Amino acid sequence: MTQIKEYVKIAIMNIKANRGRSILTMLGIIIGISSVIMVMSIGTGVKNGINSELDGIAGGQIQVYIDTTRKDSTARFTLEDVDAIVEKVENVKGATPVMNSWGTAEGPKGTSDILFSGGTIGLQYDGSTPIVKGRYFTQNEYDAGEPVCVINESSARLLFGTTDVVGMTFDATSFGMTQEMKIVGIRGDSQSNIVSMLGGGGYIEAATPLSVLVNKYGFLADELSSILIFANKAENSTQIAKDTKTLLENRHHIAGENQVLYQSFADISKQYNSILNAITLFVSLVAAISLMVGGIGVMNIMLVSVTERTREIGIRKALGARTKSIMWQFLAEAGIITLIGGIIGIIIGIATALLIGGIIKMPASISLFTVFVASVFSCGIGVFFGIYPAKKAARLSPIEALRHE
Repeated sequence: MTQIKEYVKIAIMNIKANRGRSILTMLGIIIGISSVIMVMSIGTGVKNGINSELDGIAGGQIQVYIDTTRKDSTARFTLEDVDAIVEKVENVKGATPVMNSWGTAEGPKGTSDILFSGGTIGLQYDGSTPIVKGRYFTQNEYDAGEPVCVINESSARLLFGTTDVVGMTFDATSFGMTQEMKIVGIRGDSQSNIVSMLGGGGYIEAATPLSVLVNKYGFLADELSSILIFANKAENSTQIAKDTKTLLENRHHIAGENQVLYQSFADISKQYNSILNAITLFVSLVAAISLMVGGIGVMNIMLVSVTERTREIGIRKALGARTKSIMWQFLAEAGIITLIGGIIGIIIGIATALLIGGIIKMPASISLFTVFVASVFSCGIGVFFGIYPAKKAARLSPIEALRHE
């Protein structure tokens, strides 16, 4: 233990004696470690943020659809199928066909584009934002084809300049037909970064009974190509999708024909995660190259140090210093240089990751395991690239070393 302390003490003295050179040697390690930690932390943070937002937007959603690309595809869904899914498939909290229509809406603040989303009362589960004022349309309103709708807060401000609009009406035109729509509920605005990046907003978003689109705007709902299903829990999505496929195939007598297909949000999420993991790993490997460059820098400087201290080594060996002691002294110096560089790199990497995470509004995820691996790796780099210079110093002949000018 005393010898180790002595090795460390001598190594620190030599590092202090060549501060400028030591700092430049550490730079490669600092840049490498900080880059790896920053990339891994930001990558994990972005992945977690995207998963969280996607889960909030579409968690537990399953789309069941007919493969209309097949020439022998004959089946089409009906509204009775939607009811059967809700009644017979376990862990389903709602299901609906979704029909969209663009048009224009006219209110006190002027005319804006409007996107109608027509469905059954199951449409209330589509999206992560809750009703903040009023209510959703009811089954009675759906059955009667009442021209009611639910809009979000930004849509209310676009039309009326305020969000206190429950009970108010506006004229909506689609396919050349105009209908007075009554607002029965207001949803909160989505805070999703993904929605913002996709350009959400700037137009009216209105959810309305599908019966309104059929009765007032001439839509046809006799044959449906897809149904949107909402699971009570996201982890039940896969089983719900399988059970729904079986139910619909049996109802339409097409079992084994593979006309009914499905896609769950869980499947999409796995694909996104695979892509993000691959990108993060690739960028991390690129950043790790600088660690190798830094290690080579450590080796070069240690070789220079061996050359400069040849006479010192010769004197120490002449006084009885063992070969092993000389080698450990130089390994300690290389290890301390990379350890200090690693600690500085860790601090810079974490600080940079937190800063960038704050800027992009997706908090970085700092992994203690990543920090630990980076620390061990930085020390390992120093020891690995310090072995050759240390062995070279230890193998010097005392006589040849003392002769060195």
